Amino acid sequence: MFMDDRTRYLLGFDKVLGDLHPSSPFGIKCKSNMKPYMQADAEKLALELDRVQTMRGLIKTQPEIIREIKANLKQIKDIHRSVERCIAGGVLSQVELFEVKNLIFIMHGISAYQQKLRWRMDEDYKVNELPEVMELLDPQHSGIRSFFIYDEYSDRLKQLRALRAAKELALQTLRKQEIAQVEAALGIKLKSTGEVVINKSHTELIKQAAACKSLQQSSETFINITYRIKPDEEMASPMKDIEDLKLQELIEETKVIEQLSHKLGEYGSDIMKNIAAIGAFDLLLAKGELAMRHKAVKPEISDTNTISISKGVNPVVQKELAKRDKAYMPINAKLNEGVTLITGANMGGKTVSLKLMGLLACMAQHGLLVPAEHMSLGLRNFIYISCGDEQSVDLGLSTFGAEIKGITGVIERADQRGLVLMDELARGTNPKEGYAISRAIIEYLRNKLCISVITTHLEGLEKSGVKHLQVKGLDAVDFSRITDNEDISELMDYSLVEVTGESGIPHDAIKISKLMGMPEEIITQAEEIMKKNRL
Repeated sequence: MFMDDRTRYLLGFDKVLGDLHPSSPFGIKCKSNMKPYMQADAEKLALELDRVQTMRGLIKTQPEIIREIKANLKQIKDIHRSVERCIAGGVLSQVELFEVKNLIFIMHGISAYQQKLRWRMDEDYKVNELPEVMELLDPQHSGIRSFFIYDEYSDRLKQLRALRAAKELALQTLRKQEIAQVEAALGIKLKSTGEVVINKSHTELIKQAAACKSLQQSSETFINITYRIKPDEEMASPMKDIEDLKLQELIEETKVIEQLSHKLGEYGSDIMKNIAAIGAFDLLLAKGELAMRHKAVKPEISDTNTISISKGVNPVVQKELAKRDKAYMPINAKLNEGVTLITGANMGGKTVSLKLMGLLACMAQHGLLVPAEHMSLGLRNFIYISCGDEQSVDLGLSTFGAEIKGITGVIERADQRGLVLMDELARGTNPKEGYAISRAIIEYLRNKLCISVITTHLEGLEKSGVKHLQVKGLDAVDFSRITDNEDISELMDYSLVEVTGESGIPHDAIKISKLMGMPEEIITQAEEIMKKNRL
């Protein structure tokens, strides 16, 4: 498994995907099926990243065409099951035929706009025009998207409709003659439907209407009585013929729909190919738009077992900071196989940096451009993060127990090219045992293929002969010029610097306590205790 659900959540990858917005149901389905590209897929990933970068450029340089394509994508309804049933020999309803016809029109629209893009796209993303299907569903070339069972589908249907039209015309003539006679006899005006509404206050007119052999009462209310023309023997014959013809038409239309469904099934594979192309293109378009919003770049896929990030940004954290009108400080980091230790005070951004490394690696391996100035990546077999309170109530495990259980499972894969991120390793036990366990885990991982990054407060772990990155923190702050209401986050330097030798762990906790308003007496005593204990 490349990444478990908890790691996805902790890294914020689900939130990144939440900002990825395909416009069509086919694109949404492709998004739900996104999987990481593994080492064997390096060439495929490089091609995908090239495509995303190209799409990003098209969005910027040809926005009008992109808007038209998106407008078409948003009109799509997912009818792939109807198409599949059609391929299997099923008969579609008129509603389904309308939906298929509408989809074909949309496909033609997308295809036309795709051809205007300055990009020679791969076949997997190309939506093809289907003129045979269009001819089948729109034989009159009307350009109307609504579905109709056209006369062109059947000579018999055409004959039946012509005969019914003639009968209806003859019936209409007879009805008009009857209406004219009634109007002349009663001195009233009838509707074209042969109806007349008479107020009950007109008692004499009601008597005349009731006595008229050509009228019959059709309805009555508290105020009015409605009469209509009563069909005579001369009208009865064409009316019966019309009903018989309607039945014959229905039977013939049923045959036409069956034949049409079977013919449509012959082109079902072409329609499904277009559906797949729409989904792939829609997802690619969404990736390009996400890259635009993130101001992202194409990561370089490397054969080396390293991860290098220059001015990397965690888009999830950046989005939250922007809501509070705060800026995000980009991070630089170069990670090699073995262990990298990150030290720094609380509130120093160690966890954010740790998650940034995992998130950008995850994004890159899912074919997304990354929010950084530059990134190179040797593809990972897996990504795992241990971070925060990992209690497991179901298993009866404490924070420490749950943490160690998770780490034990992942270090069994340490000989693979994975990325293991541990935030405050062994935080859930006492410092002495925590140090011993942490030191042992570092010794175990330091010569493994896996890239392991560990944040810690524990003194001495930086002496383990591993790469040591340190948060700059408050080192450059002039505390004499700080006001009482100063925002610590505005003073903190979150950048990472590589340190060598026995540099020790930075002691920013006392500085932060002072900034947070801790009484000076306590601050002074804490500093004295630190000196006495040589901490």
